Amino acid sequence: MSRRASATSSTTSSSAAGQTQSLRDIVQQSLGTVLQNSTSQLPGDKWIVLVVDPQSLRVISSSIGMYNLMEHHVSIVEDLMKKRAPFRDQAVLYLVEPNEESVARIIQDWTPNKVTLKQGPLYGNTIFLYFLGRLPDALFAKIKACKELVKRVKILQEVNLDFLTKEAQGFHFDMTSPSIYPDLYMSKYQSANNVSPLQERMVQKLVTVCATLNEYPHVRYPANNELCKNLAFVFQQKMNDFVGSNSSWWYNGDGLHPTSDRGTLLLLDRRDDCLSPLMHEFTYEAMVNDLLPIDDDRITYNSINAGTAKEGTSEEGTTKMDALLNDNDEVWVELRGKHIADVIQTLSTKIRDIVDSNTGSALNNSAKGNGKALSINQMAKALKALPEYREIMSKLSQHMQIAHQCMDAFNKKGLLDLSDLEQTFATGKTDEGRTPRLKELLGQVVEEFRKQPDSLMRLRLLAIVIVSQRGLESQSYFDKLLAEANLSQKELKALKNLEKMGCPLVQAPETGAKGKMAKLSAKKVSAYGAGAVENDSEYSSSRYVCLLKAVLERAAQGNLSVDEYPSVLPLPDAEAMLKPTSSSVAKSVRKTTASSKWAGSSVGSSSQGAKKKGHGGRQIIFMAGGMCYSELRSAREVMASTGMEIVVGSNRFIKPIDFMGDLKNLSRGES
Repeated sequence: MSRRASATSSTTSSSAAGQTQSLRDIVQQSLGTVLQNSTSQLPGDKWIVLVVDPQSLRVISSSIGMYNLMEHHVSIVEDLMKKRAPFRDQAVLYLVEPNEESVARIIQDWTPNKVTLKQGPLYGNTIFLYFLGRLPDALFAKIKACKELVKRVKILQEVNLDFLTKEAQGFHFDMTSPSIYPDLYMSKYQSANNVSPLQERMVQKLVTVCATLNEYPHVRYPANNELCKNLAFVFQQKMNDFVGSNSSWWYNGDGLHPTSDRGTLLLLDRRDDCLSPLMHEFTYEAMVNDLLPIDDDRITYNSINAGTAKEGTSEEGTTKMDALLNDNDEVWVELRGKHIADVIQTLSTKIRDIVDSNTGSALNNSAKGNGKALSINQMAKALKALPEYREIMSKLSQHMQIAHQCMDAFNKKGLLDLSDLEQTFATGKTDEGRTPRLKELLGQVVEEFRKQPDSLMRLRLLAIVIVSQRGLESQSYFDKLLAEANLSQKELKALKNLEKMGCPLVQAPETGAKGKMAKLSAKKVSAYGAGAVENDSEYSSSRYVCLLKAVLERAAQGNLSVDEYPSVLPLPDAEAMLKPTSSSVAKSVRKTTASSKWAGSSVGSSSQGAKKKGHGGRQIIFMAGGMCYSELRSAREVMASTGMEIVVGSNRFIKPIDFMGDLKNLSRGES
């Protein structure tokens, strides 16, 4: 029995019409190919048992549903980790993560014992064995040692799907362990080309993303970031190993596919922008994840029941409803990146258009056609009055009610004034364009502390102040703000752990006459990096732009400095990339070293890099330490405005409370 790498992705990166498919589409197609390749080997109209471990179940759930599985003759999905009923007349397909526990469980299924000797094994004599990523040699040897298993295996394959698709162009590794931040930022593995086991697992998962996308990318990283540099060099080695051991796998830009250019992988670090995951963001997706109880895209909301108000009251009854907010919901996809005010107005217009195009009786005359956003009660009455439009009206109603719940939370938490204060700290300017004195703003911070009952909100604001200003002016001002914030010991630890993320709590004292003469009363608030370049949004609460957006725009234009973002291997000359020759195409890491392939083609300086647009290939962005929702939205915006295909991912996507929890977890790494 030999190990077979997946060929499922090798024909799926482009559709028949030549249009690039999204990452989510490719994953769906790859899983469909796995099922099709297995069931096609069964005689007649046979069904199959699908056995999964927790990680592979998450992979399947994030991309395809149970209906798709049934279409491929999957009779039942079983949990490998639990006791299972026998299906001795059906073949079994194992789809699991390549880890010790899952392999041990599979071997246990086929190791003879008293029960199997008497009744036979759990499943029929046909086994299809698929692993999400690379199967380590030691585990492969254990499988080969189980004779009862080996003699029944028809397919053993690595399918390169060891990640979850958050949306069409977004992926994550479902890494939520409290040990993530201590491992990334307090690890002893800091020397060159040296990563921890967890970091190595992260890199190996990233290889499966690139393999699925048919990308053998140029690998870039921030020049001053040791973590990203280490991850970049280890990734390059593992990607080389993958390419060298999979002769049938092709990649974009290999010269055999002239319509596609070679992609770029840019590795980034959460430490380089600790402000964006703390800011209040008022686009729909960000608000839902920040202000409402949502778990793994599933949200429970209160649905208004029209016509249930008791006599003499206007309060309607409500029913708790569940909704999945993902790419299967077209309304969600359309609205998630919009400001909440635009979301409510858009939903009102859609509902009003449906009503006005019919009887118009569902809305009273005072509301009809006046351009105002519909109230929840008006919307519920419209839904009840138009049963023939129940499906679309129910979807619009669902989002209207979720959006109004976001606004209820916004008002309850008093976020109007707070958000304006946050935006001023982040951008260095007020809504009117004035640069205020820092002392003036710190006074407003104290006022917010005194009226804010939620200590996590106080922690969040203080963290925004410290990070945006790169530390407070003096220890005394830090102590005063800390006393006003009245944080718990755990919250205080989280705040102090900002220093472990490269964010000083107090600025280093200046020396000389300038330092002695500097007074807080005269000091102006400063902008945080690219936050100085304000968004073109009409809403004052959305002035700040996350740092990632500027990086993405420069990358899309081919202007990302090679001094600031060097590559593991020399970047190729633009003209050479656009005009590959047949002789250069024939060479690859399968026959020669990658370093010799691009020898002498490096870009010599940042000024040269600014003049040349390296290539128009896919940009893959990976953020170690968690990516926030404003960054996810920014990637979609840059992709839409530039036409450059962008795929973004991280170990996980984070809400503000997740990031503050990660800061707390840094204390776990202390000896």
